Amino acid sequence: MKSTMWLKCRFQMQVTNPLQLCLLGVALNLCPEFGAAAEAAPDIETFSINELMQMEVSSASRKSQTVSDTAAAAFVISQEDIRRSGATSIPDALRLAPGIEVAQINASVWAVTARGFNGRYANKLLVLMDGRSVYTPLFSGVFWDLQDTMMEDIERIEVIRGPGAVMWGANAVNGVINIITKKAKDTQGNLFVAGGGNQERGFAGYRYGGRVGDDGSYRVYAKTFERNTFVNAAGERLHDDWRSVQGGFRIDDRISNDSRYTLQGDVYRKNVGNTVPAQTVVPPFNTPFNVDDHAEGANLLGRWEGNFSDGSEFMLQGYYDRVNFSAAALSDSQDMLDIDFQHRLHPNSDHDLMWGASYRFIHSAATNSAAISFNPNSLGYHNGSVFVQDDITLIDDTLRLTLGTKLEESHFGNTQVQPNARLMWTPDPKHSVWASVSRAARTPSRGEAQANIALGSAPPPFTMIQVIGQSDPKLRAEKVFAAEIGYRTQWTDKFSTDITAFSNHYTDLIMFRQGVLDFATLTQPMIWYNNSREVTTRGIEIASEWQVLDWMRFTGNYSHLKIEMPYDAANPDTAGLSPRHRGSLRWQMDLPEKVKLDLTLRHVGKLAGVGQEVQAYTTFDARLAYEPYTGLELAVIAQNLFSPRHPEYHDSSAISLPGSALEVPRSIYGKLSWRF
Repeated sequence: MKSTMWLKCRFQMQVTNPLQLCLLGVALNLCPEFGAAAEAAPDIETFSINELMQMEVSSASRKSQTVSDTAAAAFVISQEDIRRSGATSIPDALRLAPGIEVAQINASVWAVTARGFNGRYANKLLVLMDGRSVYTPLFSGVFWDLQDTMMEDIERIEVIRGPGAVMWGANAVNGVINIITKKAKDTQGNLFVAGGGNQERGFAGYRYGGRVGDDGSYRVYAKTFERNTFVNAAGERLHDDWRSVQGGFRIDDRISNDSRYTLQGDVYRKNVGNTVPAQTVVPPFNTPFNVDDHAEGANLLGRWEGNFSDGSEFMLQGYYDRVNFSAAALSDSQDMLDIDFQHRLHPNSDHDLMWGASYRFIHSAATNSAAISFNPNSLGYHNGSVFVQDDITLIDDTLRLTLGTKLEESHFGNTQVQPNARLMWTPDPKHSVWASVSRAARTPSRGEAQANIALGSAPPPFTMIQVIGQSDPKLRAEKVFAAEIGYRTQWTDKFSTDITAFSNHYTDLIMFRQGVLDFATLTQPMIWYNNSREVTTRGIEIASEWQVLDWMRFTGNYSHLKIEMPYDAANPDTAGLSPRHRGSLRWQMDLPEKVKLDLTLRHVGKLAGVGQEVQAYTTFDARLAYEPYTGLELAVIAQNLFSPRHPEYHDSSAISLPGSALEVPRSIYGKLSWRF
């Protein structure tokens, strides 16, 4: 691929700012000078259905496989998908995958999960960036407002639905998402991004890629953005705006003919508006108030890959990740050091054997408040694991059996054994059937094991009684036994279908349990964490691609989820809240005169449960792009045109207003893209 550069500038539909007009005019005048060196954006016909089925995926088994050859519910979101969707954040890009529930709570907060149990602190989906876990041990979830990179640098997002514990360990319960960025050699040259809109107030970014010696490449980048607030039903803006500054680098080079290394890192600072709900009966948390949360962090990752003299392959990876955030209710600094090794052998033609080991050290230091307190407030602890997996060929090119297990020792949750078995049957190159059974675990978070949380006051007439959510250091790990079956087929060169059905049975789920009110003290704990719930979920996920013509493609998906949870008045349902029906349809067209049109229709079913009520909604996104010269693209993007009059997910712990008081606003912005 030629070295390319994109210049992106997003502007509002009605361009009235003289600076915007000037920038647009300068870009159009300069474009012919650089057009010869630029590479045109990919067209639909560049990617056939067969090529899409053969896209690489490595997160399911830690080795390169095609989607059609993976015995798991795998889906790949490509860079072209991200670009044509108009996604400006990683959660927005994840909406493209079947079986993934993405719901925006406010301007900077998302609820993201797979196969149920959604919420702001959804804790059963493991998220990686280039193999670095961004799963925070503080509450066993993801701070989505901290996860960012240049969207143009993402090569693909691999989405594996279903347990991935053998490869990735505890907490990969309902799925694994691996955000994989491009190699440095694929980001040579310059890239500048800038623009703004009604929700995307303003953003800018710059990237430069160059060479290191004869075989190496590098890139550096910096980006910043400011995003607007949501509004309530009265038209009043909330205090949930979002600002970020981030930079980073990547170096790829060879050590020898048989080995290579990658070194990459990021540094960032973010400010996020927040409304703190009433949590205590004493100031300052006895009434809601607005405050800005601050976060800063840095990470450094090194990876060494190569071959031993016997032909086997190895990978040694280590990373250090530091996050420091300051908020009214809780401030915390986290340091994580992770070392991971894997070795892939080929003892004979019928066996592909892989084993590995990992070690992780975590240090967390919290500043306690009246709302949240940790005991102890500072803790350093260790986790370690070993795994082995063997791909066994039973019938050449037809039948393959995969057996594996991971043994993991965790500071919270003790020792976990997580096995799986997968069978792949490929009767011919266009049809494949796979099935799996597996066991996975989620270890308790530090918050569940060591934090006491003020949940507010008791209902009238006990308004002066403070309700405390109490931790439990003896919590057991959550377990799931999962059974899956899938079928992939390429009916014709232009039409393919991927169907997965699953049944998950969860035991020892960690949830709040309500106790008996004691009037002896105003801070008597009445609710505590405990392992007291069994839940069964069943569902089906369907994804399909149809390239009607060389210049037109339809992409659709549908997910059905049924959650079976016995009612327990003393242990109300505060998790597992996901809609039964979800679906989307994308329509991509490459029109004459280098015009591209992308339309997306999404429908989400009703969401109902304790503490929240969200009605079903349908929304519509559109993107119109024009490429007057090679390397220059002008686009207009409109999102949430059918704006729901409520948030996509109402988390009563995250906002103090009723769910009906918010809405997901329409976002309209323009985009100028230029590469050389």
